[in-house]
Amino acid sequence: MSHVDRQHLVPANLRLSLLTILLIAVGRQPMTSVWGENWPEWRGPQRNAVSSETNLPVRWSADEGLLWKAILPGSGISSPVIWGDQIFLTAAEGANQHELYVVCLESSNGRERWRLRLWGTSPTLHHPTKSDMATPTPITDGHYVYVLFGTGDVFCVDAEGGLVWQRSLASEYGPFENRFGHTSSPAIQGDLLYLQCDHYGDSYVLAIDRQTGENRWKVDRPGVWHSWSSPQFVADDRGHRELVLCAAGRIDALEPLTGKPLWRVGGLQRECIPTPVVGNGMLFAVSGPKGAAMAIRPGGRGDVSETHVLWRSLRGSPYVPSPVLLGDEYYLVDDQGIVTCLDAHSGKLIWQNRLRGVFTASPIAGDGKVYFTSDDGETIVVKGGEKTYVEMARNALGEPVYASGAISQGRLFYRTPRALVCLGGVR
Repeated sequence: MSHVDRQHLVPANLRLSLLTILLIAVGRQPMTSVWGENWPEWRGPQRNAVSSETNLPVRWSADEGLLWKAILPGSGISSPVIWGDQIFLTAAEGANQHELYVVCLESSNGRERWRLRLWGTSPTLHHPTKSDMATPTPITDGHYVYVLFGTGDVFCVDAEGGLVWQRSLASEYGPFENRFGHTSSPAIQGDLLYLQCDHYGDSYVLAIDRQTGENRWKVDRPGVWHSWSSPQFVADDRGHRELVLCAAGRIDALEPLTGKPLWRVGGLQRECIPTPVVGNGMLFAVSGPKGAAMAIRPGGRGDVSETHVLWRSLRGSPYVPSPVLLGDEYYLVDDQGIVTCLDAHSGKLIWQNRLRGVFTASPIAGDGKVYFTSDDGETIVVKGGEKTYVEMARNALGEPVYASGAISQGRLFYRTPRALVCLGGVR
């Protein structure tokens, strides 16, 4: 069991509130605050990296439009998650990154409310700059924060920094064995927390009871030997939800409540990193390097590689960054900065353009704008819905950015190697 060191904590009841239990039981999230749209998980609302907010920033720099900058206790590639006036992040430090942190900041000014210090069970290999033990992004419902670290440890923390429950998956099922570290971020549906654990060891997916931390089900994934993608949900034409997992060589869809296999699609490359997105009744997945982007109609059974794949495209498929679907346009940026816009319904090329730099962070979008951020911290703002490439601005932050950004309360949030910055900019 991990040790815990709480700093700046308000004493809190570690039991779930009755209201939260009732909301979880019926599959609903607690009511959104009046602070604006939340960004509660990896890639934001619906896990699609698209915000419904308007009047978002277009221009900023390290000197203009920077509202605040908060120094973090360690490094991390995880994205911030935001609920109301609270921002939750993870970080790791130490010689082997076994010292873990969950941090809560105030969204209005970046002031630290609390930090929870933890110790990891089994630190593993990771990329020297583009992954670490704090690469998976946490997920929150506003009352509780669920956190997975690359050390194989999963924690439930309440919004005041109290530890509710914890598990060491590394102790139970073996350490994560990925040469770039574990990056898959948790997902939530109803009262279950889903963890995709694909690696060189024995791969599996877990559905965990959010209240107790105990397994509801565990499905072993023989033949799936590694991936860095995160789970996604898609609804079929009858409204039934499916749990989708992208991995080396294939996509699997499972029944969320039981883990029962539903359908699969082949054709992914050996190394799968991007998380799929959903929209227009379809699932949009891509696997690199040089893999095919594809649109899949959900609701099938068995191998649907020939029956439910609506289109495939080899144009501009990324290795690391996940895609964005904005309306009827599907946007991809590869690691070398080639941006590709495809028609979401047909897969046909609309336009393609080369940007400067190398890209690791996944793009985010909202207010008719798509934000592409390079490793050197430059964000290129592209106008969405156009038949040609329309660049609105280039904004240099002056620091590297490898983590994907977040949008909330009319502002943008980007993580640098040791800090979180909040951008207001010029609309």
